[in-house]
Amino acid sequence: MTDQRIRADAKLCRYCQTCALACSLYYEGECNLALARLAVSKDMAKYEFAIVICRQCESPDCMAACPNEAMRRNERGIVMIFQDECSQCGTCLEACPYDAIFYNYAQDKYFMCDLCAGREGGPLCVELCPVGALTLSGEVIEVEA
Repeated sequence: MTDQRIRADAKLCRYCQTCALACSLYYEGECNLALARLAVSKDMAKYEFAIVICRQCESPDCMAACPNEAMRRNERGIVMIFQDECSQCGTCLEACPYDAIFYNYAQDKYFMCDLCAGREGGPLCVELCPVGALTLSGEVIEVEA
């Protein structure tokens, strides 16, 4: 089971989008904000930013809502969408209270942050954030099969 989470400090964020570009490059092979598994929004009037990313909830509403059980924890305890089992029904997106599940119309698939699926070195967005707005907390405990 994992208790790892990416912590986002929006007060440090400067909207450079390095996190989102790195994410889309890592997963999709291209720098495209629409393909990132997180989002950074801005309120330029207040010069405030919000970082939307999966919180790896202890009891995820999105996972409970999935009628196909396509959302579940992997062997490391990380909540993931198993694309080959996903019916694209969208109940996970509707159930997520943090709006941290995204849909890509061109690819017809839902996606979310899965902590780079256990990438050695941790999630790429955390590694590359130039201002330290993203940090990783917690530990991964291997789940016995």
